[in-house]
Formats: sequence, structure tokens, C-alpha cells
Amino acid sequence: MDESFGTLHCTLLDRRSSVPVAGARVTCVWRDERVSVLNADGRGTFVAHLPEGVYDLVVSARGYLSLFVRGVGVLGGYHQPVVRGLIPGEGQTPEGEPSTAVAGYVRDRVGRGVPDASVHVNEERNAASYTTRTDAHGAYILHGVLPGMYDLVIRAGDRALVREHLAIAHVKELIRRDLRVIQT
Repeated sequence: MDESFGTLHCTLLDRRSSVPVAGARVTCVWRDERVSVLNADGRGTFVAHLPEGVYDLVVSARGYLSLFVRGVGVLGGYHQPVVRGLIPGEGQTPEGEPSTAVAGYVRDRVGRGVPDASVHVNEERNAASYTTRTDAHGAYILHGVLPGMYDLVIRAGDRALVREHLAIAHVKELIRRDLRVIQT
């Protein structure tokens, strides 16, 4: 397996009925402004095998408002499932602040993935916060993180396992943080 590539597996649903949106067009904008165009299948899904990094997605489908998702992270060697809901309607100009993604693996002292740990990234001035959990392999991805100074905390239950200061100055660059936990 090529560890410099990851897989983005996205499912698009009607936000009101949860019915898959077949045939949606997905434009994936790379960091270097290169563009890939993908089409969702009959089940409303598309799969993209992409280099590790951060991408912006523009999703459009007949009868739905366009969806602009900034800062979608792709972690090398990881299969990232994403589900997004489309709102019925017509016409919307894509907007949103440029952002990035924070991703990595949380491992124990012998190198095994730490499953189901919570990952919190809080902006120093409490302007923004992001939370996710590690998967069965210890992988995590936080999408759409805005630039700023953050505190990154990995928790198991009420215990903080790792604390790290994190500066995010650039958008569209994946912030890779592989973390080693001394005790779990």
C-alpha cells in the first residue's frame, strides 16, 4: 500500500429525506489549484484516491443548493469516510473561509493504534474548536480547521493522554500530527 495516498469515500444524501443523491458532480480543488471532477454513482457515493493533503470540494446536483466544503483532509494510508447532506433548492454561491485539516495517528508506547480516543483542538481565544475520535487503527482527521493558535488534547475518558500546542498558519496544507501516548 502506498502510504503517501489516502482514499476519500464520500456519500451524498438529501438532507431532508436521507435518500442518496445520485449523479452529483464533485469538483475537487487541490492545493496547487489543480482540479479533478468526479461523479457520484447511483448510491450517491464517490471514491477518490488522492495524495495526502487538503482539498476543497464543490458539490453540485440538479435541484440542490451547491455545497462548498473547505479543508477536507486526506491522510496517507487511510480510508476516510465522509457523509454530507445536500439541501434541496436552486443556486448558491460557494463561500467559506479558507481552511485546512489536522490528521495523524495516535499510537501507544509500543506502536499500536489507540482506538476510540477523543481528539480536541481548541483555539486559544476559544473562537473555534474541533472534536473527533480515533478509529480502530488510531487514525483521526479534523476537517475545515481555520488558521490560528490551538491546543491539541488527546483524551481517554476523563484523562488527558497528550497535550500539544499547535500553530496553524497556512491553509490547504495538511497538518500531520502523529502522536505517541506513554500511558493509555
